[in-house]
Amino acid sequence: MLPVLLTLGPLEVSSYGVLVALGWLAGVKWLVSKRSQLGLTEDGVWDLVYWAFGGAFVGGKILYFLVTPGSFAFTIEALRYGFVFFGGLLGGLAAAVWRARRLGLPVLKLADWCLAALALGHGIGRFGCLLAGCCYGRHTDLPWGIALAGDPSRHPTQVYESLLNLGLFAFLALYALPRAADGRWRRGSAFACYLLGYAALRFGVEALRGDDRGTFMLGLSPSQWVALGVAAATMAGLALRGRKA
Repeated sequence: MLPVLLTLGPLEVSSYGVLVALGWLAGVKWLVSKRSQLGLTEDGVWDLVYWAFGGAFVGGKILYFLVTPGSFAFTIEALRYGFVFFGGLLGGLAAAVWRARRLGLPVLKLADWCLAALALGHGIGRFGCLLAGCCYGRHTDLPWGIALAGDPSRHPTQVYESLLNLGLFAFLALYALPRAADGRWRRGSAFACYLLGYAALRFGVEALRGDDRGTFMLGLSPSQWVALGVAAATMAGLALRGRKA
C-alpha cells in the first residue's frame, strides 16, 4: 500500500491523514452548501462542526483506550493514531447536541443533515485505511482480494465500508432528506436511517475483518456489540416516538 504519501525532509505526510482530512472537508463543504435548509449561516455551520469534531476526537480516543488494554499513553503519537469510530460518533453527537441546545437550534433537523455529511466524509476517509494498510480483512479466494499483512488475498474491507458509506450518503441525500425536509417524514427520520444503516453495514464488515478485533461475548467484536446496541436504541426510540404521535 502507500502509508506515506509525501516526504519533506524529516516530515512525513501520511496517506491516511490526507484522506481523512479530505473526507472531513468534503462533508463540511456539502453541509455548508445546505446552510439555507439548515437555517444557519456559514459561520454557524462551522461552529457546530468544530464542537462535533472536538467531541468525536475525545470520544473516539476514550473508546480506543477502553477496548485496547495497555494503549493509554501521554504522547503526541498516541494522539495521532488509535481511534474507534463508534466512540467518535457518540462523542461528536453529544457535543453537537449540547451546542445546538445552548444556541436554541432544532436538534433533530440538524442531526438529519449532519449525519448525511458524516456518511460522505467517512466514505472518503476509509480509503485512507486502505492506503495505510490497516483495518484489513481476512483471507478470501474471491478475485478482488488484495495483498495485505502477509496474506496475498484478503477482503478489501476498507473499500467495502467506503462504498457502503457512500451509498448510505446517496440514500440520505437523494431520498431521506427531501422527505424529511418537506414534511413527508418527521424530523429525525434521516438521522435514524443513518444510525440503522451504519450499524448494519459495520456489523457486516466487522465479520470480514482479519485484524485483531478483540472478542467480548458470543464471538462478536466490541464494535459489533456497539452496532447492535445502536440499532436497538434507535428502534426503541422510533417505537417510543410512534406511541407519542
